[in-house]
Amino acid sequence: MKKIIALVCFLAIGTSSFAQVDQYSEDVKTCIKSNGTMTYYEGVIDQMFTMLEEQFESQAVPTTVWTELKKERTGAMDELAQMVVSAYRAHFTHKDVKNMNALYATKAGKNMFKPEVLTEGDKIILTEFYKSDTGQKIVSSQDSMNASMGDISVMWSGDLYKRMIAKLSEKGYDL
Repeated sequence: MKKIIALVCFLAIGTSSFAQVDQYSEDVKTCIKSNGTMTYYEGVIDQMFTMLEEQFESQAVPTTVWTELKKERTGAMDELAQMVVSAYRAHFTHKDVKNMNALYATKAGKNMFKPEVLTEGDKIILTEFYKSDTGQKIVSSQDSMNASMGDISVMWSGDLYKRMIAKLSEKGYDL
């Protein structure tokens, strides 16, 4: 009986922990969509494909092949999001991420990325946010987060580029 109770407790705690981790990941993904990170990297993928198409121009790679390769975009963006979640986990608690998402959901949070439409009221809200514990954590971890994001960017984009080159090579197209 004790073993059954211990097993039930273990499963309950394990499931609860997994759900929290999963929710953390989902909240970070919401955050990086709201703050423009994912849009930025979608542009990186577009630039990579433009570069690849120029590099392979003499190979006359058919449009159907490019279309097939571009289907990798969703998986690549998911991989990136998971990498960014790891960087956030090293710097921010789940509460911090929730606070960021709460800010990004406001008019001030949306306007913070468009300085030309930022109102005085928005500036007050943003100033107050950056005085909070979460805001201070963002400011104090900025250099470390930038370094982490730089490392992630290099690793992710390099791997994606190599993967696309390998797929083109498999199809008989070489530089």
